[in-house]
Amino acid sequence: MTATFNYQYKRAYQISSCWNTIIDEVYSGGEQRRNMWTNAKKKWVLEFDKNQTDSNAIMAFFNARKGRYEAFYWTWQATHSITGENMGGDNQQYTVRFDHDELNFEHLALGYNKFQVTLVEVNG
Repeated sequence: MTATFNYQYKRAYQISSCWNTIIDEVYSGGEQRRNMWTNAKKKWVLEFDKNQTDSNAIMAFFNARKGRYEAFYWTWQATHSITGENMGGDNQQYTVRFDHDELNFEHLALGYNKFQVTLVEVNG
């Protein structure tokens, strides 16, 4: 069973659309280009401000996935679940993975942590 990352994020401040193109130079100096993907893949950078309990839960989720090793489900929210603020999403569920094998927290006052995670869309 695939896990679901359902932690409320502060904002998705960067959204990217990625392609994979191979460029081969031929002997004559020209180029041959090949697109390796049928569709673009999305990438999101999510920002969090969380208390220690929520930070620990996200770290446990990250460690259970072994960083970027294991994919999971995530829904790009159209509205913030508490404030109702527009989050820019499409309410679609995506299969994603973490983009890095390292998760760092910046410790703030009153036991809060500020951090970000980058999620990358994967196929299936």
